[in-house]
Amino acid sequence: MFGYVRPEKELLLMRDFNRYRSIYCGLCKTIKERYGNLPRLTVTYDMTFLATLLLSLSREDSEIVREGCLLNPMTKKAISKNHPALDFAADGSIILAYYSALDNAQDEKPVKGRFQSLLLKRSGEKVRRLHPELSVKIEVILQELSEIEKGDYDPAAADIFGRLLAEVFAEGARLLDHPDRELLIRVLPDVGFALGKWIYLLDAFDDREDDLHNKQWNPLLKFSEPDSRNFVEEILRECEEEVDRLLALLPYQRDGVIIGNIATIGLPGTRERVLAGNELPRI
Repeated sequence: MFGYVRPEKELLLMRDFNRYRSIYCGLCKTIKERYGNLPRLTVTYDMTFLATLLLSLSREDSEIVREGCLLNPMTKKAISKNHPALDFAADGSIILAYYSALDNAQDEKPVKGRFQSLLLKRSGEKVRRLHPELSVKIEVILQELSEIEKGDYDPAAADIFGRLLAEVFAEGARLLDHPDRELLIRVLPDVGFALGKWIYLLDAFDDREDDLHNKQWNPLLKFSEPDSRNFVEEILRECEEEVDRLLALLPYQRDGVIIGNIATIGLPGTRERVLAGNELPRI
C-alpha cells in the first residue's frame, strides 16, 4: 500500500534531490541501527516524507555523514543521521509494516501476512514497548478497518486509514522541538489524515483489477471502472488540496522546497500516472 508519497525528481534542484536522498538513506540506516538489517525492507517513500517533514520543522538539523550503503558499499554518499525525526520515522515504518502484516495474516493474505509478521515479530515487539499508546491506537483502528473490509464495498474505509496515519503524524508532532510546537500538534494530524485517505484510495484504484480478478475486497468494486475512476480522482484532488493548504501553514526551518515539491507536484503526478495505468518511475 505504501510508496506513493514521493517527489517529482526532475523538478528538484540537484542539491534538494541529494538532500532528499540523504534522508531516505538515513532512514534506511536508522532502521538498521534500531532494528537490524532485515527490517530495512520496510523503508518507504511515505515514511521518508514524514522524516523530511519532521526534520524540516525541527529546531536542529540532522548530522550529515558520508558512508557507503548495503547496495553500493564502495561509494560514499551523504547520509542524514542521529536525529529524533529519523528515529521516529524508523519506528513508524516498523509499526505500519508489522501491524499491516498481522492484519494480512488474519484476513486477505494469510500466508504472506504470517510470513511477514514472523520476520518482523522481534522488531514489532520492540516498537510496541517504545510507543505503547500509539500501538494500541493502531491496533484498534486496524481492527475497525478489518471489520469494514468484511462487509459491503465501502469507500469510507479510506477515512479509517486516514485516522491511522493521523495518529502516526500526531505522535511525530509531539516529539518535535519547535517554538510553535502547539501549532504543529494541531496541524500535522490533519496532514496525516488527508495523506492516509489519499494513499488508501490511490492504492485501491491501483489494485482494483487484480482484486476483481482474485475476488478480494476493494471499496471501489462498488462502482464500475469509469465511475470508480471519476470518484477517486475527485476525492484525491480534494485530499491534495487539503495537504497543500495545511502544509502552507507550517513554519519550516529548512527543506520547504522538498516539501512543496512533494505536495504540489509529486502527489498530483503520482495520481495521474496511477489513474493512467502507468508504472511509477524509480527515484
